[in-house]
Amino acid sequence: MREPEFGLALVVAPLAAPLTVVLGSAVRALMRPRPGTEGINPVVGIVFLAAILVVYGAPLAYAATLVILWPIAAVLRGARAFTWWGLTVVATIAGGILFPLYLHALAPSATWDFFPGVGLAAGAATGWTFWFVAVAGWKRPGHPQ
Repeated sequence: MREPEFGLALVVAPLAAPLTVVLGSAVRALMRPRPGTEGINPVVGIVFLAAILVVYGAPLAYAATLVILWPIAAVLRGARAFTWWGLTVVATIAGGILFPLYLHALAPSATWDFFPGVGLAAGAATGWTFWFVAVAGWKRPGHPQ
């Protein structure tokens, strides 16, 4: 087994958080009964939500990955304990704490209506993706794997 590499993981993994929030929100929107035909088309709403989450959610995901996940991953790699579940647990806890704090910082008096556990899910997706990309990576021409 090769040594985990963090370069590509640092770029790709944080994108899993907004994607998870968009997919979870899309499933929730499709499962909710609609009271009528007024308002925004659900598909348009989801596309609009996706754009907002990438613009506002990606900075939080990248910051949390650089400040929390990367150092923890380095410690786990150094201790030869770099496992998917260890990194995912750390990221899940971080997401569960940081996501609500970030939403409150963006708009303290706003009411947010995401699916239950959205921060936990976004953190878990980021942690697992970081581990997967760091361990599996992608074969690049001329790069020993």
